[in-house]
Amino acid sequence: MSDNANRVSAMLASWQRRDVATIVEFFTEDAIYTNVPIDPPNVGHQQIGEFLTWFFGAVGDLEFTVLRQIEGPDGTVMNERIDRLDFAGKVVELPIMGVFEFRGDRICAWRDYFDMALLDALGTDVSVPR
Repeated sequence: MSDNANRVSAMLASWQRRDVATIVEFFTEDAIYTNVPIDPPNVGHQQIGEFLTWFFGAVGDLEFTVLRQIEGPDGTVMNERIDRLDFAGKVVELPIMGVFEFRGDRICAWRDYFDMALLDALGTDVSVPR
């Protein structure tokens, strides 16, 4: 696996530990993290950290299974995953396509694409408070 792909794998592994400080350090100060069907994007360490704190409070068990991961010649990493999330006892297996752009050795943009209807079917409010 290439350097940036290894960085993405390490960052996703940090989610299992719910280690907000470690996760945020994988990003540039001005990074943009976007769950595409959910507004607004999270910009910078503070907003990314706030999102993570909310997310870890809202989600019980979580598991990311990476099915495929590739790194392009420009260092961009793309992965296809199944994110298994437990929202208040309601479990969803969410197919996701993630795109990770890098500046140096840090993520400067992360976009996750998924079908919001799968989360809506839970009947649980998954909107991020701002």
